[in-house]
Amino acid sequence: MSVSVEVLQNILMGFRPLAKLAQRYHTTGGNADSDHARRIFELYRRFAPLADKDVLEIGPGHTLEVLERAKAEGARSCTAIDVVDYRSPVQMSSTCVIYVHYDGKAFPIEDACVDLIWSHTAFEHLRYPTMTVQECFRVLRPGGVLVSLIDLGDHSYYGMVPPHPDKLFHCLRYPEWLWNLMRWNRSSYVNRLRQSEWHTVFTQAGFIFRAEEKVVSEDIVRWLPQLPYLTRYSYEDAVTSVLTVCCHKP
Repeated sequence: MSVSVEVLQNILMGFRPLAKLAQRYHTTGGNADSDHARRIFELYRRFAPLADKDVLEIGPGHTLEVLERAKAEGARSCTAIDVVDYRSPVQMSSTCVIYVHYDGKAFPIEDACVDLIWSHTAFEHLRYPTMTVQECFRVLRPGGVLVSLIDLGDHSYYGMVPPHPDKLFHCLRYPEWLWNLMRWNRSSYVNRLRQSEWHTVFTQAGFIFRAEEKVVSEDIVRWLPQLPYLTRYSYEDAVTSVLTVCCHKP
């Protein structure tokens, strides 16, 4: 797809009625799949216990099942926060999850009120990642833990047939201003931060790392000599496709 078409689509998604219509067809994260929700929950629980904890999940999209499972297994309270309200009418009336809608900037949540913050494939979509991480630090109680799995790829190429493994980081080809013109209003927007940049964002906010896990894209390793736009990155930044972090507030 051409850059001009991408820019046009981005402009159109800036009109709220069109964005609301597109939202009906938008899949997010686990997309309410029970097996996927179970795997996400097990990932979170692997890093920190949740019994009697107040839990906040950032950007769960359609998938409130993760927090519902957490509540069933002993969490004191479970809150979801997202920039779009994806809840179905059934979820609105029956779920035990507290739902907070916000503008992507400051959380409408008081200081030091949660023990655990979870996020799965949402941080890469943040328009204001530094502010969001600072907000996470603010709302955590001392000793509180943040667990986030961050997908570093270009989501606009996911699910394409045939697949294009060389385009996993296609988004990195463009200057920041042009990338924003192409994607800012769209669900496929990614902020393009690399793993070392995420590490800096978390540490500058005051977090202490407990664990950090990285997945290397073997496709990018093979294609790297043919992808000159990745040469400005360190090797680790150029080939890391998924980053999972666990850090705590001192």
